[in-house]
Amino acid sequence: MAEKTADASKIKEDEGKKSKGAGGCLVVLLILVLTPLLAAGALYFFNSDFNMSVNSIMSNVPGPVGSFFEKFPTREEEQAQVRTVANYMLDLTTDRAVDKMLVLQGDDAGAYDAVVQDMLRINPNKTQKILQGIRDATVSPDALLNTVQNIEAENTQNLESEAAYLESLPINDAVDEVNQMISDSLNGHSDVAAVFEYLSDSSAMQILYQLDQADRNKIFSYLSDDKAASIKTAYSDRQRRESELEQIAGVYASEDASTLIDTIGNTNTYTLDELAVIYENLGPKKAGEVLAKSTDDSFVFSLVSAIKADMLLKEGEDLLTPDILKSLKVYKEFDDNVTELVSVYSQMDTTRMVENIQNMMLNASPSTVYELDNGDLISFSDEDIVLALLKNFSQKTRASILSSLDQTLSSELTRKLALPGN
Repeated sequence: MAEKTADASKIKEDEGKKSKGAGGCLVVLLILVLTPLLAAGALYFFNSDFNMSVNSIMSNVPGPVGSFFEKFPTREEEQAQVRTVANYMLDLTTDRAVDKMLVLQGDDAGAYDAVVQDMLRINPNKTQKILQGIRDATVSPDALLNTVQNIEAENTQNLESEAAYLESLPINDAVDEVNQMISDSLNGHSDVAAVFEYLSDSSAMQILYQLDQADRNKIFSYLSDDKAASIKTAYSDRQRRESELEQIAGVYASEDASTLIDTIGNTNTYTLDELAVIYENLGPKKAGEVLAKSTDDSFVFSLVSAIKADMLLKEGEDLLTPDILKSLKVYKEFDDNVTELVSVYSQMDTTRMVENIQNMMLNASPSTVYELDNGDLISFSDEDIVLALLKNFSQKTRASILSSLDQTLSSELTRKLALPGN
């Protein structure tokens, strides 16, 4: 019994040894088979020469396998493609070539290297410029410096926007806005100065010199030397120009309104701001008389608005434009009435016109008087009406009437027609 048990154990042991031996042989066989395959696969994917050779051989295999490998380009075809791309890149401007090479580099680094090598063989100088452009485009600036530059650019943009907003406002509103900016912050004067660096000298000057002197001096202390100097120069130029315009207004005050409207009834000779100074110094009576001759309502409205804004800035209140508008209305109505009378008289014969004019002169009624708020008086007598009529008649008609009038009246009217302002 013991002998049988021993024989069975020996048989099992022999079978186990045979099984282990077979397993070992299988492992060795797999290693021997797989190692060359893995090596060949690595060569195929990482060695272009081996890759090309395998593709060439396998493309000759009949059936689907050969058709699959026929799709891959041969070495000659790949070199031709590289050459085509290289020539194309070299034909582009440097900037465009840089952009396209960066795309190629991101899509296929191997193809990028091949194209660069071919470009260097074809045109090394142009290729070096393109490569330098690629390096410049891919080098990132210092992150902190870049952030600072972005912040500065954003601050500049905000200051430019604020300056543009101030310049879009009427001056008196801009002054109010600046005063609000000063009161809203502990650094208000510094903040305003920063905005003023981007204002035109003219706008900055007009706003600054309407501020309280203490505020103005503080803002000047924060401005750059160049900006402060240019604003002060602009102010000096304005003061000098205003003095000149005051003298010009003194000359214009004695001229006939019908003639004066051609000079100061538009912006051909003077700017709107300059005209505002002239009309302010003409006084409301003369200003209204001249503007009554204008047929451009838009010009009159713009001028009156400019005068109003200037008076508010200079005096803090506007007492001038209401009187100018009242004067304008009175003279406009008078001119319209004269125009109607000219139309009526033109239907009369000379004898009838002479009789009417002579009666008006000899039997004059009391003058019609209008008082402005500043105390100036505008009056119209029958003589004023006669003179206005004569001025509106043709030279021939006027001469005929004057020659037919009483000699004393004729001489008096002729003298007055010749006076300045008539």
